Parts: sequence; structure tokens; C-alpha cells
Amino acid sequence: MEILEEAGFQVRYRSTKKNWKKTLQEKADVVAIAGGDGTVGKVFRELRGSDTPAALIPIGTANNVARSLAISGDAREIVAGWHVGESRPFDLGLVEAGKKKLSFVESAGGGLFAQLMIGAAEHVDNSGSLVGGELDRALVHLRRQVEEANASDWKLEVDGIDRSGPYIAVEVMNIRHSGPSVPIAPDADVGDGLLDVVLVRETEIDALINYIDQRLAQHEIKPPAFMTHRAQRVDVSVSGVPMRIDDRVVAQDGGRWSISVDAGAINLLNGRRPEKG
Repeated sequence: MEILEEAGFQVRYRSTKKNWKKTLQEKADVVAIAGGDGTVGKVFRELRGSDTPAALIPIGTANNVARSLAISGDAREIVAGWHVGESRPFDLGLVEAGKKKLSFVESAGGGLFAQLMIGAAEHVDNSGSLVGGELDRALVHLRRQVEEANASDWKLEVDGIDRSGPYIAVEVMNIRHSGPSVPIAPDADVGDGLLDVVLVRETEIDALINYIDQRLAQHEIKPPAFMTHRAQRVDVSVSGVPMRIDDRVVAQDGGRWSISVDAGAINLLNGRRPEKG
């Protein structure tokens, strides 16, 4: 709040843990979201279709949404950039699963990265044996899941084209990063009106393990280049694997989903840094 006020903003603070949704209906010049990906997801879903611009101050662990937007560094510089920046569209994804209609900010899919979330608190947050920061512990947990991963048969149509096959993960990405900041869709654009459909095969397990090991050793390395297709609509069907939407596992044993894009659902203030000198 002090940083925002120093930058000339009048601030009304609300925690997303209590009575915050009504606040979004009040008039404001910008909705500033200070938190991690879970907080961003909560607020974005409520802001869908609103003209009020949103802006991010990433203070979470993975910050996958902010990473996809290249928002990082000093909070004072980020906030100062709001005065000179321009707004841009940010798409949301939509999932129809039977009678349920759900939206996502980051991704929807199943297999490896959904499995990663099952028991994550026990294996990452509350582990008494893993050392390092939370992101490193999550990478170790991911490595274990990759070692045990098996392909499942997916029925998959991407904009009407059959892409069915055996995959250890299918992720329909709106942003670039997944899990512990793994850039599985490095060319994804959050405002292009398209989703990046990432297909991970068993043949890429060794490359993914090598990538994780290099990350843990603090080495700079590019992730494996997974098979990717861009689309406006994706129809998936699979059995026997967990399915997730953003950070929530919503099905334990597969399902049949129709996934589409809600182009420009969020008005994002993507401030640029003020020039120095």
C-alpha cells in the first residue's frame, strides 16, 4: 500500500480471504493484484468482461502468469510503469465438462502436471526431508512424477483436426509456464485469441528429467520443445488420469471436455518501466 500511495494512487485494500468480490463492483481506475498465481486466478475470473484494467504485483512463489508477461523486479518500478503503460487484452480459457462451465487463467489439462498437484502439500510444503526453497522442492517432486509417468490414450481434436495419441500430459495453455515455472509453451501469447495445446510424449521423459536436473543445479537451460498446436477450440477425452483447471484438480479419473478461448476477457494494464535519465 505504501508503494502504491507513494506512486500517487489512492488505495482501498481488500484481502481475497474475506468479502472482496463486492469491492470489484466499486468504481476504480485500476485493480491491483498483489499475490501469486492463485490470487491472480481468483480475481481475473471475477473481472471477466469488466472494463476496469487489472495490474499485477507478483509476490507468489511460481508467479507463472507474471512470468508470461515479463513482469518482475522491483515493485516500485513496476507500479511507476502503470502511469506510462498501455492496457492490453488478456484471454481466458473456457471449459465445458458436461453441464459444468468453468474458466481458466493459466491452463487446463490432464496427466503429469495434474498429478503433480495431488499430494503436493505433503511432498512439497510439509516435507521434512526435502531441502531448498519451495520452487526447488516442487521441481524435485515433479522429477519423481516424471520418472513414474506412463502414457494414456487421448482422443483429441484441435480445431477439428485429429491429434489423438498416447501422451503423458496434455496441457491447453493460455500462458507460457506450468507447475514450478516450467516454460512448456514458451511462445504462448496471452492476448492473441488462441490457446497453445502442448502434447508431452513418453519419448521426452529423459529430456524433461535433464531439464529439471539442470534447473536444480542452477544452470540456464532451454526446456524440451514439446509438440504444440495453436487453436481456438480443443475437444479432449481420456480415462484414468487426473484433470486440472489452473491450480485445482477437478477430476481424478479423466473426462470429456470441450475447451475454447474467451478472447480479450481481461483488460490488463501492462505497464512499461519508466525510462531512466
